[in-house]
Amino acid sequence: MENLLTSAFDFRIIFGNISTRWYYYLVLGLFIAALFCFLFIKKQPERNSLTETQRLTYISVLTTLSVLANILTFYIVPNRYAVSFIAIPCFVAGYLLGAGAGFAVGFIGDLVGAMIAPAGAYLPLIGIASGLWGFIPGVIFSYFKGKPVVKTVVSFLICFVICSAFLNTLANWLYVVIDRNSATTFWVYLGIRVWFQAIVCVVNCVICIGLVAVLPRILPKDKFNF
Repeated sequence: MENLLTSAFDFRIIFGNISTRWYYYLVLGLFIAALFCFLFIKKQPERNSLTETQRLTYISVLTTLSVLANILTFYIVPNRYAVSFIAIPCFVAGYLLGAGAGFAVGFIGDLVGAMIAPAGAYLPLIGIASGLWGFIPGVIFSYFKGKPVVKTVVSFLICFVICSAFLNTLANWLYVVIDRNSATTFWVYLGIRVWFQAIVCVVNCVICIGLVAVLPRILPKDKFNF
């Protein structure tokens, strides 16, 4: 705990890679710009009829849960095997509030979590992946028809491939392997970590299937388009 407190908000460690790995942040900036263009050009179906204050309250609560999930991520092996429930608040945000709010909850949760409990330098690709955990369910539940359980499973399958298997693995591989001049290839590194992250993804998916069944019963039906 003492090490955690002393490293919290130490921006020299957290963002010290801006000058040496500036292209990571360039990718992040271009991605966010493209995301804003998509959300601006593509009219988003209404996922709810919340007032602006209510919407901001939901986003704030879910972002706080996302931050906590990031802080409480348990690493069995650093940069390889992690037990995390980050996907849950991100998914709920996309499910209830839409793609834009889902991305915001995931991205901000990862960024603030990285500042409070840094595990090394901030990795923008993981920030993008965290945002997509909320964005992708938001798109699927907004634009596609089908049973909520099916859409939940499809959301997690797509997120697992794009976020866990590709972006998170790529970010950790670049940080751990390339930056330290290891000869391990991306595909070998993927094979090392993907099976464990698949188990974590299934656990998160099962919890979210339960939430999709429970939330319509406890949240006001006149406020949400379940």
